[in-house]
Amino acid sequence: MSNAVLRVNNLDVEYHTDAGAVKANNHVTFELRPKERLGLVGESGSGKSTLALAILRMIRPPGKIAGGEVWLDGVDLTKISDEEMRRMRGNEISMVPQGAMNSLNPVMRIEDQIIDGMVDHNLGLSRSVMKEMAAEALRAVDLDPKVGRSYPHELSGGMKQRVIIAMAVTL
Repeated sequence: MSNAVLRVNNLDVEYHTDAGAVKANNHVTFELRPKERLGLVGESGSGKSTLALAILRMIRPPGKIAGGEVWLDGVDLTKISDEEMRRMRGNEISMVPQGAMNSLNPVMRIEDQIIDGMVDHNLGLSRSVMKEMAAEALRAVDLDPKVGRSYPHELSGGMKQRVIIAMAVTL
């Protein structure tokens, strides 16, 4: 029995075009155990982002998961309802996008964006508790909590990436 936290088994993702189906991912299989990390390496257009989006069940038409399984802590994500999957996203599984600067709202302070994510996930916490959680999340990624009062354009690319990671860990 595997103790994998994430197990992807024969995952196929296709995009339907006028010329027919194009396989973006073909029989992808891997396991990720506790404390392991996995890096996806490949050329532009090789299917790395498609794989991540498929794991999160965020492939949009004309794409679709054409086969395979995605197991997270014993739950096959390809079989659960859309509502169950929505609840799991951000709580059990998240993705940190490559272009973090494109994921942040340029007219909102960082702290407010972190708190908005908590509000969107109905955590039922007071604003003061969420502010402290936001500060702690920034500390966890080696950013001074004062960064929370900044706007995205005031941060370096690496700092923006860490802000996105902080957002993911607060949920």
